[in-house]
Amino acid sequence: MKKANKVIRIIFLAVIILIIGIAYKIYSDHSFAKPEGNVYKNDCFGYTYIYDDSLKCDLSMERVKTTFKNDDIEIEIFYDDFNDNLNNSRTLLNYGNKNIKDNDYVDVKVNKTVYRLFYKVNVLGWERKELSGIENDKNYYLSLQYIKNKNEVYTVLVRSAYSINYKDIINRLSFLKNKEGSIDDLNFDKLKPKVTHDIQTQSGKYYNETFTDEKPMKWGIFYPLACAGDFEALRNLENEIGYKFEVLLDYKSIGISSPNTHLFELKDRVVEYTLQVLGDNTNPIIMYDLLDGKYDDKIKEYAEQIKKIENVVLFRLNNEMNGDWCSYCAWFTQTDTSIYKEVWKYIHNKFKENEVNNILWVWNPNWGDFPAFKWNHYLNYFPGEEYVDIVGVTGYNTGTYYKHEKWRTFEEIYDPMMEEYREYFDYRFMITEFGCSSFGGNKSEWISDMMAKIEKYNFDIAIWFSGTDYDGDGNPARIYTIDENKDVINSFKDGIK
Repeated sequence: MKKANKVIRIIFLAVIILIIGIAYKIYSDHSFAKPEGNVYKNDCFGYTYIYDDSLKCDLSMERVKTTFKNDDIEIEIFYDDFNDNLNNSRTLLNYGNKNIKDNDYVDVKVNKTVYRLFYKVNVLGWERKELSGIENDKNYYLSLQYIKNKNEVYTVLVRSAYSINYKDIINRLSFLKNKEGSIDDLNFDKLKPKVTHDIQTQSGKYYNETFTDEKPMKWGIFYPLACAGDFEALRNLENEIGYKFEVLLDYKSIGISSPNTHLFELKDRVVEYTLQVLGDNTNPIIMYDLLDGKYDDKIKEYAEQIKKIENVVLFRLNNEMNGDWCSYCAWFTQTDTSIYKEVWKYIHNKFKENEVNNILWVWNPNWGDFPAFKWNHYLNYFPGEEYVDIVGVTGYNTGTYYKHEKWRTFEEIYDPMMEEYREYFDYRFMITEFGCSSFGGNKSEWISDMMAKIEKYNFDIAIWFSGTDYDGDGNPARIYTIDENKDVINSFKDGIK
């Protein structure tokens, strides 16, 4: 009897194994066999990746991503941990991939979920038109998102000059049993400017006189009336404060506005010229169109106008790119941040061809990544040390008009941001725009506190955004104006002394 029971147990176990095997075959179309090659191991993020000898392993941004590449293919690996985040694996797959699956510009070739024994892999493959403005354009894409659990996702993003079969990639990544170490153990090559600022040139002289520890910080302002050509109100404000703003901020958009600006008429001031490559966020393919040469005449028009300016121009291109409210965010270009960098280089080179020598290039992400997915990390948008003169920072106290926002002091905004930026950048810094809303706290006290604290950050320029953001119904939601009332004006006046 005991022998019979043993046989039954063995048969039962064999059947279970057989069922598991059949189920695995049904839900998965790849084997467990791992490819041969070099093994990269990331103890902090808990994975290994096997890569071919033809690929170079790039660890220069290992804290954000690890890259394997050659002339024809580039593979980036991202690790998302949403345990301290409002997102999860579902939002990454649904919202993060939305403009891959719901975009007529790209041709989706693969869209499936492959089940492995203990987790699943979301597979997307697509291609787009080859762009004339990118040398050796990699227009074939593959994204494999390994869902370890609700809050942990590993993404392998492939860009290639030719079509790639996901089955050749999927078994290359494996999870480690335990994660060890901290992010400080990972590599990061600090970014340093490679641009020489010749003091004999107009821009070089301004850079060396302004972006230095030897001079006090300059103040600037965004004042909508001045941008429209009405300087009287700005001068009245300056008389009341007792300070002449040395930098004036203006915004222009390829696809919407002309390059002309009234601020260039003021020869005794410097303009922070913000050029944004966007339509109205209903034309997200404008970045692709620009790289296909369709806006060359417009770029030349901007270049020729700026070239005529007698003063230096702080040229801020496509700011806050890590925010999905901008159509140059990679959320609109199928999670591919290289498109942003290629547009930056493209415009930079066009300006160089047109001998625009009176500008300094300001690269400026938002204080936070929205959406907060690792492929949208602000460092993925950095175009290169030879293309950036100054790193700009932006952080607002947005107030509490919207439920998801909170009142933040100046230090609460800038302490963590600048601690990280100074670890990653060996650049001079400026606040390209900032402000404090009137909803949720005392704005004049916030300004007084800011004025007492700002010196410690060693910014070379700080520009106040004296404008208002409106909600969807046209109601003021964030009032940043500096001349809102006497208390606000006096706080600024007392601090700027």
